[in-house]
Amino acid sequence: MAFTYHCPRCGTASRPYFFRAGAEEHGVRHRRRRHDGDYPVGERIRRSAWVNPFARAARWRPSGGDAAAAAIAGLFVLWSIWHAFTN
Repeated sequence: MAFTYHCPRCGTASRPYFFRAGAEEHGVRHRRRRHDGDYPVGERIRRSAWVNPFARAARWRPSGGDAAAAAIAGLFVLWSIWHAFTN
């Protein structure tokens, strides 16, 4: 099980933490930064199903800019290899 911190005042939720203490510490930092240490009414730590980070990464698709940058970097690597062996 994973734990997440939820702040109803801001409408934010933390990333999943493996231990409850991680989510609680996230809440402490959030209260200090956003609410001057006050406790928002209704804040809570929720249990949620664990999401495998590798499964989430498998659904990632590159944007057009990412694909173009990868293509340019690949061409640069190929040119560097060609240049190293021809000189």
